[in-house]
Amino acid sequence: MRRALVDAALGMWGERLFYPKGRKYGSAAQGLRIGMPGLLCGEQVRARLRALVQRAPEVVVKVAGGGRGMRAISEHLCYISRRGALALEDERGELALGPQALKDLGQEWRLAGAEIPWLSQRREAFQLMLSMPPATDPWAVLGAARDFARGEFTRNKFAMVLHEPSTDPRSTRAHVHLVVRAQGRDGQRLRPYMADLTRWRQAFAERLMERGIAASATWRQSRGEPYRAGTPWYHYVHQQECAPWSARLGQVSVATQVAVLQAWREVASALARSEDEQDRTLAAQTLDFVRAMPLVAAREALLQQREPSHLRPSVQQPAAERGRPQSPEPARHRSWTR
Repeated sequence: MRRALVDAALGMWGERLFYPKGRKYGSAAQGLRIGMPGLLCGEQVRARLRALVQRAPEVVVKVAGGGRGMRAISEHLCYISRRGALALEDERGELALGPQALKDLGQEWRLAGAEIPWLSQRREAFQLMLSMPPATDPWAVLGAARDFARGEFTRNKFAMVLHEPSTDPRSTRAHVHLVVRAQGRDGQRLRPYMADLTRWRQAFAERLMERGIAASATWRQSRGEPYRAGTPWYHYVHQQECAPWSARLGQVSVATQVAVLQAWREVASALARSEDEQDRTLAAQTLDFVRAMPLVAAREALLQQREPSHLRPSVQQPAAERGRPQSPEPARHRSWTR
C-alpha cells in the first residue's frame, strides 16, 4: 500500500482511537474541533503508537481546584510560591519573587478584566498541576509546561512555579503548579470539562516529546483498560471472576471497547500493508501491545466460559485429534442367549 493511503487510514482510525470525542477546546484551538477526521496526520499517529508500544509514561494533568474569590487565589499563590521564596513566572515570562512582588501580582490579577471580589461564589481561577515520573528532568517538565500554557491559554493570565523534591518533600516527582485566571482578555471564561483535560494531557505530552522526553497521553479505553486499576471497583471486579461481561462493564462500555478494538485492528492492518519496513515492524509491535491488553485477556476468558465444554480443546487429548469429529461408539446390543 502506498504511503499516502497508509497515512489516510492512520489519520482516520487514529482520530477515533486517540480523540474519541469531538469538542471545541480553549482559546488556542478556537474554531478547531478535536475529533474531526483528518486532524491527525500519519506521522502524529505513528509517534503516538511508538510511545504506547514502548510503554512511555503517561503524563498527569489534573485540576487541583479553583479559586472562589481573590482571597482563595492569593492564598494559593502564596502557598505554591512558599510565601514568595519561589519565583512565580507569568504569561509574559516575568518573575515574581518575594512577598511584595507576590502582592503586586495578586493586585494585577484582581484588576485584569472584570474585578475579582474578595469572596466569590464562582471560580475566578483554575489550579492545574502537571507532572511526570520522578526520573524526568525537572527543567524539561517546566519548559514543556511553559510552552503548553502559552499555547492553550493565550487569552488568559496565568502564573506557574516548579516544585521539586527539594522544595516539596512530600512529593517524589517534579511537577508544575499552574494557576489560570478564569476570565480572558476577550471576556470569555474558561469552563473545562473532561474532554478539555484529555486535550491538555495530549498537548503537554507533545511538548515533552519535542524536548526528547518519552511521554504518552492516551485515553484509558484506548489502552484496553476497562476500569482504572487500584480503585475499589477494580478490586471488586477481580473478585467477581464469574460475573458476566455486561454486568461488570455496562453496555455502553462494551460498545466503546468494541469500537476501540476495531480502530486498533484497522491501524495495525494499514501498517502491515505498508511498503515501509518500519511501518510493518510497528504493526507487529502494535499487535503484541493489543494482545497484552487487559481488555483482550478478559474477552478471551469470557469467550472460553461461554464456549460449550465439549468444544473446548482438552489438555489430555492429543493435538492431532483436537477438532477432529469423533466417530460414535458402536451400539452395544444385549444378548438374550444363555
